[in-house]
Amino acid sequence: MGLMGDSFEGVRLIGDQVFHKSNHWPVAGAVARVEAAADIEKRITATRLLAVGVFAFAWKKRSGSIYLTVEGDGFEFVVEVPVKKESDARKFAAKVNSASKRES
Repeated sequence: MGLMGDSFEGVRLIGDQVFHKSNHWPVAGAVARVEAAADIEKRITATRLLAVGVFAFAWKKRSGSIYLTVEGDGFEFVVEVPVKKESDARKFAAKVNSASKRES
């Protein structure tokens, strides 16, 4: 990973930070996954409940959709992945997970 870092669908990995929208967090300890909507629905975490509020239970994902999820200490976000970019999403998730282990 160079000085510019890596990015995928608006998520950036630069140095020891992961960026999404206008926020950034330490990558240390973070876990990135590429998941189907059904898998995400099985894991409504306390973080998601705090982030989305009571809407977390009503937040329906389209069946058949694929998502990149990134969870860390005090944060979690989900990005929808175009089906044709699933392979790229998996490569990016591996980079996040590698950086997470390196920084931990």
